Amino acid sequence: MKESTHISTVERRRLILEEIHHKRQVDVVPLSTRFTVSEVTIRKDLRYLESKKLLIRSRGGAMALMQVADDLSVEARKVLNFHEKKSIAEAASSLINEGDTIIIDSGTTLMQFAKYLEHSNNLTVITNSLDIANQLSNYEHIKLIIPGGLFRMKSRSLIGVAAVENLKIYRADKYFVSADGISDEGIFTSNLEEGQIARMILSSAKENIVLIDSSKFDREGLINIAPLSKIHILVTDKKIPKRSVSYLTEQGVKVIIAG
Repeated sequence: MKESTHISTVERRRLILEEIHHKRQVDVVPLSTRFTVSEVTIRKDLRYLESKKLLIRSRGGAMALMQVADDLSVEARKVLNFHEKKSIAEAASSLINEGDTIIIDSGTTLMQFAKYLEHSNNLTVITNSLDIANQLSNYEHIKLIIPGGLFRMKSRSLIGVAAVENLKIYRADKYFVSADGISDEGIFTSNLEEGQIARMILSSAKENIVLIDSSKFDREGLINIAPLSKIHILVTDKKIPKRSVSYLTEQGVKVIIAG
């Protein structure tokens, strides 16, 4: 199906990345037809995306980066399922109450979520994500706490022993977390150290809220963060498999479908 000829360059490149994320490989000619632009334009797009280390060009197209368990950079994740992440974030923001103390994990869906906290009153936020901390630093009614730790460039978050020890002292009303995958076995991440932090907080927060787009269902990563029984609320988009909704509900998880 052809896309609108009025689509912007940024949006076209986002959609190309989204397609390569799902199919693992794209070809110039079909992309040219889909977006009604020249093959030269598509090749320029692929060169640009390769320069940002978001794909690898191949003869006649491009391939996904061969990264273990899809441990992609923040830059790569930002463009994937962007509209779904935005609607999930907006829906999740309605779960915030005045006076809450919340912990926000790192991740691009959670970065969108942070943008919807601008008008929150008397809110204390603890986060190990530098991008989220930077966003929240603009909101005068939020008390912001940033634990120490080792900086991980790929996720732009603070990890390691120091981060775990610093986060142990806090007790949150709500923990907002995302994941690289979710299945009947639980929620998964692709990074061991980030998984350790999430597992520790999931065991101590009063309410665990998972923000995850539908592309992550029936996928597993390197590290099992927690079983489904640890999740109180899951916020996702309309494309969630029906079987997953039924199974999550049976496990006692409240499912909120955004959009």
